[in-house]
Amino acid sequence: MSTERRTYIAAFDGLRGIAILPVVLLHVGVGTLPDSRLLFELTRGWYGVDLFFVLSGFLITWILVSEIEETGTIDIRRFYWRRCLRLGPAYVSMLASLLVGAAILQPDALSRVPAVLPALASYTYNYRLAAGGAHLAPLVVVWSLCVEEQFYLVWPWVLKSIGARRGLKLCLGLIAALSAYRTGLYLSLNWGHLDRPSPASAIWIYFATDTRIGVILVGCATALSLRHPRARRPWRWIRESRWFAPITAVTAVACIIFVTGGYPSSASWRSATVGYTLDACASAALIGAVFMQPRGVVTRALSWRPLVSLGRVSYGVYLFHVGVAWLLQRALRAVGWPHDPFARFALAATAVVALTWTVAAVHYHYIERRFRSAGPAGSQSRVSIEACAGYGRRAACAPPAAGK
Repeated sequence: MSTERRTYIAAFDGLRGIAILPVVLLHVGVGTLPDSRLLFELTRGWYGVDLFFVLSGFLITWILVSEIEETGTIDIRRFYWRRCLRLGPAYVSMLASLLVGAAILQPDALSRVPAVLPALASYTYNYRLAAGGAHLAPLVVVWSLCVEEQFYLVWPWVLKSIGARRGLKLCLGLIAALSAYRTGLYLSLNWGHLDRPSPASAIWIYFATDTRIGVILVGCATALSLRHPRARRPWRWIRESRWFAPITAVTAVACIIFVTGGYPSSASWRSATVGYTLDACASAALIGAVFMQPRGVVTRALSWRPLVSLGRVSYGVYLFHVGVAWLLQRALRAVGWPHDPFARFALAATAVVALTWTVAAVHYHYIERRFRSAGPAGSQSRVSIEACAGYGRRAACAPPAAGK
């Protein structure tokens, strides 16, 4: 198989840009729109988080396996340190800004901070939400970071212990087992009203790691299959197929429409049984196609500069947008809020996207990049989240392109 070398895949940032927009619009819509068809369509936006999950599993696994192939092991201490430098600054900034904002504008909310602080510090906030515990609404986005961090805590040790080939078998087995477990849990919690899941079951299945980690593992399995000898022929066919990427893009959209079409969209029988897995597999096929066809039509479309620019700072947009939305809606009400709810949504959505994008870009360029460049010796090695190499038996990751 060819060992074509790549330093930066802009289309992956384009996918992040596609993933973050519906999430932002969903949260703005919930705060501005009455129960309506438009609001229902916006609630489908949760799929953006699942796209992040699949892409994260793919990239992290590719990096870890590349390190194993290059060095024979995984420097787990460095991995954790780099994850801390990558994710920590924006996370701390978001928490600090929300605390300051609450102290100024809504002091009574501070009384709930001590109760949630341990879960925030230990990245177990998602289970607090899943169990219906007391929480702060602006922090709801933290749940997905918790799932990611719990994945990071275990996955490097697993790959280091069993290697890539056995890791692929483990991933496939876990994906199947977790899909069956989630389906059984849904049926047991909602027997007799399968089309209308109870709020408690919907919340648990959506937020809990044991029901959501399978989505990340789909991305892991995709990356591992790229390095597996028995998968070389189908991946070579995908690389050479002119129509595979467009077909996977259309299929992914169709899967998203089906999976998100139930009630409630994020935890209906469609999504909470096999839907998360189905959607993840469709997204993974698209990611694989983009990876294998760097000059394909879909890859070029996803490399559109504004989309890539948004995707590059999507982590900050995800963390900051709820707080920005709350402040903007408060300000707009003070200066004169349109009476028409759809006009309110259009105004708020435009303002939130523009301002959050700006805040995230400033934070990325002036804070996050400084931390990432101040890592330990060797942290700027060829193993990087934004820099995946080509596909081959001894493929190695290259340094990130300048500014990445």
